[in-house]
Amino acid sequence: MEVQLWLQLPNGKWQRIPAAIENFSQSGVGVLVHWELEPGQPLLMDGAPASVAQGPGRPQGVVSWVSQSGKAYRAGISFEGSSAANPADEELDYYEFLQIHPKAEPDTIHRLYRILAKRYHPENQETGNELLFKALVMAYRVLGDPVRRAAYDVERSRAQKRQWRVFSQESAGGGVTAERDQRRAVLALLYVKRMRETHNPGVAVQEFEELLGIPREHLEFTLWYLRKHGFVARTDYGRFAITVRGVDRAEEWGVAPRPAMPTPEMEPCLSQGR
Repeated sequence: MEVQLWLQLPNGKWQRIPAAIENFSQSGVGVLVHWELEPGQPLLMDGAPASVAQGPGRPQGVVSWVSQSGKAYRAGISFEGSSAANPADEELDYYEFLQIHPKAEPDTIHRLYRILAKRYHPENQETGNELLFKALVMAYRVLGDPVRRAAYDVERSRAQKRQWRVFSQESAGGGVTAERDQRRAVLALLYVKRMRETHNPGVAVQEFEELLGIPREHLEFTLWYLRKHGFVARTDYGRFAITVRGVDRAEEWGVAPRPAMPTPEMEPCLSQGR
């Protein structure tokens, strides 16, 4: 089956490239082209199979993998996840999965995707992993697109607030049981912050208020208790960060979160990109 691929070049112009479809499914196609595509490269397709061309217009896809075949190239194009997923409905946090900061530059995301796409592609007999590869493609389709990433960031922020809002302002400070739960919530939040941003683990009081829904007046006793026991310490910027003892206590209390799926090993030089 002959199709036409439309690639957007760095100068903003579009290049039309003929391709031959070798196989296809409901979520992607395998093509043979005489143009070197790059993993993570977005494109449009004319003449796509009905299984992926759902609706009017050219379906938009992304190059998942590329391998050379003589003077030509074989490539996999994914059309899965055409819209940004709502993190409230998904267990996987794309930033945590890629182990990058939410403010990572697009170039960092692109470089990391290219490395991991080669590592986790099912055809890689040493490190291939179909589950991780599919998750990687989905994460890149969202984080690699500025519009989808912006929408994802908004929903992710809302989901985090809902996740950590364990108390309302009316119920905060309602007795010994509420205070104990509040300590666990604060320690859990600091645990996650330290795990996600090792070099920037501090949380300000106003962030506790916003994420937990607890007014600062009701946080004073909680933070005092955690500090006196050495579970929490003040940073140079007046924020609060969990200590080694705090990490042990969080895991002892059972408030330390468990990852939803295996976490891939990252390249150290890329994982801290901001």
